Amino acid sequence: MRRDYPIVPSNNDLAFATVANLSTLVKEKKISPVELTRFFLDRVKDYGEKLICLASLTEERALTMAKKAEEEIMAGRYRGPLHGIPCGIKDLFATKGYRTTWGADPFKDQVLDYDAAVVERLDESGAIIIAKLSLGALAMGDVWFKGRTKNPWNPEQGSSGSSAGSACAVAAGLVLFAIGTETLGSIVSPSHQCRVTGLRPTFGRVSRHGAMTLSWSMDKVGPICRTAQDCAIVFSQIIGADVRDESTIDKPFVYSSSESVRGKRVGVLLQPNDDPSGEAWNRAKQQDFVTILEELGAEIVPIQFEAAFPSAINILYAECGSAFDDFTLSEEIDELKNSTWPQTFRMSRFISSVDYLRAMRMRREMMDAFAEKMKSVDFYVGPERALATLLPTNLTGHPQVLVPNGTTDNGGQRSMSFVGQLYGEAEICAAAWQYQKVVKHHEKRPDLSKL
Repeated sequence: MRRDYPIVPSNNDLAFATVANLSTLVKEKKISPVELTRFFLDRVKDYGEKLICLASLTEERALTMAKKAEEEIMAGRYRGPLHGIPCGIKDLFATKGYRTTWGADPFKDQVLDYDAAVVERLDESGAIIIAKLSLGALAMGDVWFKGRTKNPWNPEQGSSGSSAGSACAVAAGLVLFAIGTETLGSIVSPSHQCRVTGLRPTFGRVSRHGAMTLSWSMDKVGPICRTAQDCAIVFSQIIGADVRDESTIDKPFVYSSSESVRGKRVGVLLQPNDDPSGEAWNRAKQQDFVTILEELGAEIVPIQFEAAFPSAINILYAECGSAFDDFTLSEEIDELKNSTWPQTFRMSRFISSVDYLRAMRMRREMMDAFAEKMKSVDFYVGPERALATLLPTNLTGHPQVLVPNGTTDNGGQRSMSFVGQLYGEAEICAAAWQYQKVVKHHEKRPDLSKL
């Protein structure tokens, strides 16, 4: 490290530190943003290609920003908890001077001459973007034009998608946090697979200006981190209204890492057809995370929602087909390999305007019914991606935090989800962090010697 800074933790500890811990060291001038950035750049160089998670290294930009951050902090101009903290972004956000490939062969040389809103917000916070990270081609799955992004815990598996590189890089300790997007599981699914923590915010909380559009009414931007506390920190720096994205809205975000779940009314998710007073409820109460939440003082009650109406998925298909209609009608679509998007885009042209509008009207009815049911709890929890409510909550816009929850008997990944009220990110992040402090699954590290 630089001679004007004291000794810092060992390399391995540094790689798997939390934003909360390292930001304190940076603020107190105990660690150099420049050397911290160089350290993580070296890790991306060492492991990014092996994990097939690196789309572009933004080294020159990162070192320039790191030097600026260090000068500001040494001069007493500290911007906040992300100042001098290295991070990565999903490679569907425009970043001036660098490729924005959308993970797809036809766009692999695309350079957009402006910065996405989330890049602007990160720059304003003093965060250091060191890499653009892989996504499944056009935001589906974990296969892109360089191959399948690997799961650091088991390189024989993929990272899931579509924020594959973001989750992979955080899990492998290549960045301290990363930004992903979700339309239907693209933050929570790779977070589950890579055993990290992902926050899918309420629709409209974070500007999508400069991000690849897949579905105007479903796309959301959120952080992938080691802990729910880190997610809250990052989220606080990227939220806010943006006139370039008319879906955005200003809402307060008041997070306390010490907020207790004691006295909170917490729904435990049942499947739509389960008997809430029978054996299904008895099994649900015996889940390990339910026991811990009860021990933390939460009031546990059953909750279940109607299944999504059958034509709900047509909303996504119609909107993504519209977003990529010119591409679908061009010869470029033949360059898109190892993807089911071409079939989906072509099929979407046969969804009628009547079908789409009927689906949107049914969606509104579902949103009202979901919000009414949510009045009975502060938030609800469920295993993995929150069972059958993944599609409904992506349609209703409700926020979700997914945290690692150990392993299965055969060594596979387990997770659990906290789903909150609209604009209730602070409450679910606080509850998830209280849970994580007990179980400590976020402290475990993958063995990268297998790569």
